Amino acid sequence: MALSKADALVAAREILSGPRVQEAERLRRIHDAMQPCRRSGEFIPTVQVPKDAPPLMKELARKSETNYLPLLVKTYRQVIKADGYYSESDPDSSEPWVWWQRNRMDSRQTGLVHDALTYGASYATVLPGTYGRNQPGPSISLYSPREMTALYQDPNADEWPIMALCRDGNIVTLIDDEMIYRFGVEPKALNRWYEPAATLEFGAGILTYLDAEAHELGVCPVVRYRDRNLLAGEESYGIVEPLLTINERITETTFQAMVVQYTQAFMQRYVLGWVPESEQQELKVGAARIWYFPGDKEEIEIGQLSAGTVDLKLREASIRDFAAQGQIPAQALGIDGISNISDATLAGLEAAKNRESGEIQTSLGESHEQLLRLCAYIDGNDAAADDYNSELRWRDYEARSFAQTVDGLVKLVQGGILAPEIVLEDVPGMTEQKLARAVAALRKAEGSRVIDRLLAERTAVDSPVENVAASADRNPAA
Repeated sequence: MALSKADALVAAREILSGPRVQEAERLRRIHDAMQPCRRSGEFIPTVQVPKDAPPLMKELARKSETNYLPLLVKTYRQVIKADGYYSESDPDSSEPWVWWQRNRMDSRQTGLVHDALTYGASYATVLPGTYGRNQPGPSISLYSPREMTALYQDPNADEWPIMALCRDGNIVTLIDDEMIYRFGVEPKALNRWYEPAATLEFGAGILTYLDAEAHELGVCPVVRYRDRNLLAGEESYGIVEPLLTINERITETTFQAMVVQYTQAFMQRYVLGWVPESEQQELKVGAARIWYFPGDKEEIEIGQLSAGTVDLKLREASIRDFAAQGQIPAQALGIDGISNISDATLAGLEAAKNRESGEIQTSLGESHEQLLRLCAYIDGNDAAADDYNSELRWRDYEARSFAQTVDGLVKLVQGGILAPEIVLEDVPGMTEQKLARAVAALRKAEGSRVIDRLLAERTAVDSPVENVAASADRNPAA
């Protein structure tokens, strides 16, 4: 049953002032931590620097910013790429994957996975749309959790939400299992005339009912992506939030090392009680760096400070902690640079990262399958829409020798364990399009071999008759 204008306005306001406000602070903190330079009009350093600190100290604080969080997300995002889809409803049909291609999801999935890793969740909607020459078909839209909030009756068990709300600037969209409602947010100062039943006060502004349209899907067409599915009462934080403190520690130790390097890398002289009146006078005193302190000119004191040493062990220890908690190889963060290693050794170094990415793929794969089933339903392919045995195929990025992998696959075919069509799926770099062409070529070649074999058998059967006829012509008595 569709909501009335009043009910739709109340539902939108309750989500805007309730669940969205509760998660906004956490999402903002993670978003700011992911930025390469944290600026709000001016640079705000991660390390604590007094407001009245000299410009040199503030510049060192800016240069010491060492943010490994984007690298962490990028490391996993680059190895989590959906590359194919299999449905048992019709092995020869790839209709759901056609809509994945038409929605350019090969490239757009990067942003979807990025936000799921960063914030712990991201969203996609599938609604009826048009393609090409106004041809109907499912249309996929992607959303960050900073834009969309979805409400579930049971967040851990329900496949579809009760309703979801998306805010893009001053436009608010509310989606339920029947309708799509649109609202506008404007400040009260505009003093426009509004229909009383179509407006509702919202903070310092006014929430205005604009329009509504039916999608006729029977469910709220919002698919939630999470980096991992946990039990009720447990929170999925993504892979960034648990490492915020360690990342700040790396920046702090970098800042301390830069301060020591700048102030104590060389022997420093100081003059107590006298300050040069000009730069030329300072140059005459000495070419080395000298610190000047004002004081009693009758008691001038000259001395020197010993050089300090920069100890990077604490910084390296912090980076190792970051790598251990994030389950990524330490050499990816610039520690323990190694070279001339075998594929097996490299695979061993990335074993922890592969296990973590495998767990994330399992969770995201369920959401991709849900998305493609909804695409099939909108397209009218009921068999694929009801196929819960479907499976997503991921692109293989594991560090293994190509020759050894192919040799193992060939042995599986020669031993009769797997058919060639199935083995082709595990060939590194085999995309869905290449796989389709390879299977078609394999079946064509197999068909040609069958025809040749039948012709050869027919020739073998016909040849004795021809020999007998030829002998009878030469010898009538026979």
